[in-house]
Parts: sequence; structure tokens; C-alpha cells
Amino acid sequence: MDIILLESLNKLGKAGEIVTVKDGFAKNFLIPNKKAIIANKKNKAELETRTTQINANNDKKIVEANEIKEKLDQKKISIAMEANDDGSLYGAVSQKSVSESIYSLLEIKISPDAVVLDPIKEIGETEIQVILYEDIKAILRLEITKKT
Repeated sequence: MDIILLESLNKLGKAGEIVTVKDGFAKNFLIPNKKAIIANKKNKAELETRTTQINANNDKKIVEANEIKEKLDQKKISIAMEANDDGSLYGAVSQKSVSESIYSLLEIKISPDAVVLDPIKEIGETEIQVILYEDIKAILRLEITKKT
């Protein structure tokens, strides 16, 4: 199904672009959440007039993302995990656990999909990226400690 994006989405496209996605994704997620509209003849014709609205919306989201970036950049979050005496973790650090830690410490809601995380298998500190919007990324320090 062809759709017109109303906002920029990771791995899909920028606001105002016409992209092809699976029908279920469009009908169940993008269209109900007002992230896209169906690319029919009427909507394609109105795209020119909607472009200013889409761009204004996009600019607003960029400003919000930059504000969140300022709050997040170089902050340190800590997650306690089960580990053995050698410092190897029993479980994995998930994107969801990082996103929840950011919310509990800084009260900023981040989608788990926005957290870029390499597999972490040991206790220690590492740098992670959070993709906020389009090319706006925040760098965080993630400290994994042993649960006592």
C-alpha cells in the first residue's frame, strides 16, 4: 500500500514522502496513529497544500527532539543485573530496560526502538545512542552493576 508520511519515521522515510508499506502496518499502526495517510489521487493532489503543515509539524518535532537531546546527552544511567563472580551477566540488557531506566531517572519517555544497543554481556560502562528524531541522536553513558 502506498502512503504519504505525515512525520519522519526511523527506517521508513521523511515527512511528506510517498512510501510503500505492508497493508497491515498502514491500517493498524500508521494511519490510526496519524503518522500517515493513504496515497490516493485526492491526497496526492492535496500534498502540495499539506506540505507546509507537514513541514511545520516536522520543525516542531525537531525542536522537541533537540530539547530532549540536551537533557539526555552525556547523562549516566545505571542498571543492576544478575551476574556471576567474574562479572558476566546471566541475562541480556534489553532496549526496553534501558528505556525504562531513562524514564525512571530522568522522566523522559523514550521508545525502546529508539535505543541503539550492542549486546552487553559483562558488568561495566558503555556508551549507547538514542535516536530521537531523524538524524538527532543523544549519547548516554550506561553503567551495568551487579545486583546484590
